[in-house]
Amino acid sequence: MNNLIEITAAEIKELADVEPKQASKRFELIANTMSDDQLVDVIEHMDIVTLTQINSHHDISCPSIMSELMTPEQIRDIVCQQPLYWEEKIKSNAEELMQHTFDFMTYLIRVQDSEEKQTAILECLAEDSAALFYLSIPFIELILGGTNADEEVINDTFDDEADEDTVGYSDWQADEEAHSLSIDDPRSLLTLIRDRAPEVEKSIKNLLRNESSGWQTIINQFASELVIQAKDKNQVTDEYAEVDDMFSFLD
Repeated sequence: MNNLIEITAAEIKELADVEPKQASKRFELIANTMSDDQLVDVIEHMDIVTLTQINSHHDISCPSIMSELMTPEQIRDIVCQQPLYWEEKIKSNAEELMQHTFDFMTYLIRVQDSEEKQTAILECLAEDSAALFYLSIPFIELILGGTNADEEVINDTFDDEADEDTVGYSDWQADEEAHSLSIDDPRSLLTLIRDRAPEVEKSIKNLLRNESSGWQTIINQFASELVIQAKDKNQVTDEYAEVDDMFSFLD
């Protein structure tokens, strides 16, 4: 059985290196012939680059079995690596980037079949600075320069110590339906975060409140920082690398 898992993982990885979209479809087909436990083992045998390639090219309008079975830690690592796969038109356009990150986070979080899993993912993301940057991007305009449903300017008058509500929508209720928020509305995802993990919502808000630039500038700053951190995280850590470099002249 272990041999089957390893062969399957290797097959998908090889396909992901040349055609990530086909690798995603291949995994969905394989899912019809394996148990969830077997699929989890296949995922465990894939490196984070392969998982990121597959999820970055998955049709996010469709449910993903892989994203349902990944651990919060794997999802966090994917979020941190995903900026390496941004197209240039996304990196250079604040509104495109805001929409792209919103779509990707919606895809990863809403597909989960339990509130507990959603909460675990959000809390895991908030523990990593790069992942928190990524999670914050869809809400930068909303919190710093956007408008609410009544087209009123959102002002940051929030006091962490005095009030449990959050900047920008203190009159909102956690219930999305009460505000007729559609799934493609960033406020809907922010409300879900507030409901599942209020401390994560506060982390997003506190991160953004420390920024003094306009929302478009902040998005561009975050984008640049995320790409840099993704490249850093993508470096293979080898405890013997420094020693190897010392003797590289012998090669």
